[in-house]
Amino acid sequence: AQDEFPDKACSIAIIPQNEKDAVLSDCDSDESDMDYEGETGHLPAKLLNAYAEVMLTEHDWNDGQPEEPRAKLQVVKNKDRVFKRSKSCPDPMDIFLLMYPPTLREITVEMSNLYSTQTKGKQLNLSMDELLTFYGILITSGYSSVPRRHMYWSVDNDVHNESISDAMRRKRFDEIMASVHVVDNTKITNDPFFKVRPIFSELNQSYKVMPFQEWLSVDESMIPYYGRHGCKQFIKGKPIRFGYKVWSLASSSGYMYHMEPYCGSHTLLPETGLGQGPSVIIGLAEKAQVPQGCKFIHDNLFTTLSLMDEMTKRGYGSSGTMRQNRLSDVPFTPVNAFMKFPRGTSEVLCQGEKLLVRWKDNNIVTVATNMEEKYTETSVKRWNRHRRAFDNVQQPKCISQYNEHMGGVDLHDLQVSRYHISVRSKKWWWPIFAWSLNSALVNAHLFYRDVIGGTIDLLTFSRIVSQSLLKKFGTKPLSHGRRSLLSATVEDQARYDKASHWPINTMHRFQRCRHCDKRTTYACEKFGVPLHIECFKMYHGV
Repeated sequence: AQDEFPDKACSIAIIPQNEKDAVLSDCDSDESDMDYEGETGHLPAKLLNAYAEVMLTEHDWNDGQPEEPRAKLQVVKNKDRVFKRSKSCPDPMDIFLLMYPPTLREITVEMSNLYSTQTKGKQLNLSMDELLTFYGILITSGYSSVPRRHMYWSVDNDVHNESISDAMRRKRFDEIMASVHVVDNTKITNDPFFKVRPIFSELNQSYKVMPFQEWLSVDESMIPYYGRHGCKQFIKGKPIRFGYKVWSLASSSGYMYHMEPYCGSHTLLPETGLGQGPSVIIGLAEKAQVPQGCKFIHDNLFTTLSLMDEMTKRGYGSSGTMRQNRLSDVPFTPVNAFMKFPRGTSEVLCQGEKLLVRWKDNNIVTVATNMEEKYTETSVKRWNRHRRAFDNVQQPKCISQYNEHMGGVDLHDLQVSRYHISVRSKKWWWPIFAWSLNSALVNAHLFYRDVIGGTIDLLTFSRIVSQSLLKKFGTKPLSHGRRSLLSATVEDQARYDKASHWPINTMHRFQRCRHCDKRTTYACEKFGVPLHIECFKMYHGV
């Protein structure tokens, strides 16, 4: 790299592939994996001494649009993985605005102004700065929640949020909340998600800024919603049982690449004739333009033998658990007989380029894969309740890989739910709008951590983004609102307690007496309220 750029000092770091913390599970089975809960911490920064090739320099964060100079990136290539590395660490707010693209923000400004004119008959005059301030308030509500959103603007000390009240008036926030839109209602279609379709299409494009990792996870995400809508789903066993179902493609570390909301026959995924599960896998791979060589991990909702054959033809790796009712033509030992075998027993069958493995743990688990030419095993620990100690059990390598890389979508959902936006609305599409901001925030944090090399956690990252938006784009009001009833009640109780109220000379000549409204230099020492000596007793009720 230094030979190609002799005038620049190149410092190239190779970032290792992310791995989730190993979860010691005592129950691998053919049951649904939808109740899996992943958990990751910060991964250690490992430096690899490997050959790297500089592919591209001076990549603009804003797709070539002329703006103020920002951090320049280098794209480095290590074998089949491509990563971006910056010479100076970009601001977290810039990364978030990269994930939540300018095109989507411009659509929101235009359609919100149009909606206000069409339905309310008045101009909203929403500007881009106000929209970004609006986003900052919503993100702040994720980690600093109050029972009612109006409390953010209260002057009471226990709930007052200075960063929000100094960025936007409460009345202006309510006006934006009532009119925010991303589509023109006069051009409605038969798409059940017409109201939010631009959100999914724009985010699916912006999320591709992260190069595809080798291991990809496919699963369904749930956006919580408890109202009435034709596309609301119920999934037993999910942490979020009621809501909108979204077919999602994510990396094993939790970075979301592509998502398509499920709406029955109107779902925008191609039909392959292989069934719903295989159509989702192949459809996400096509629409996301996943390069050949990537490996898909999926649960038993999607896995079929025909899917393995199709993925092999397309140059993709595929591995997933299988349901027993999809193995009718496979000559495995009957389930009742196999359950009597000792723990760690495995059975292997090969069909062309497919490898079918059945393994006995606490229950029976069956995995199909096209990524292994021969069967291999690894050793894992399992708790023996009779000996009250761990036993070393042989586990098929394909099952070990499944446990290691499955759960990326659930991990993304977990990160989104930690600091989700608490501001609510009665509109059916509001949960999707709020979820999109949280999803972009989680992706921005993963990009900042894995590509840029940042070390801050998601909470700190969210606080930096929200406060940067409020400080940079907010407009401080000239004055605050009036006192609330609670503040007046607390002050009145202390006003008449007849304890430690003493007059002092403040030496300020232009104060107005609270009782007679005339000028005075004296005030109450406890309250700081301007009062004449003559008015002191009457004010405190002595």
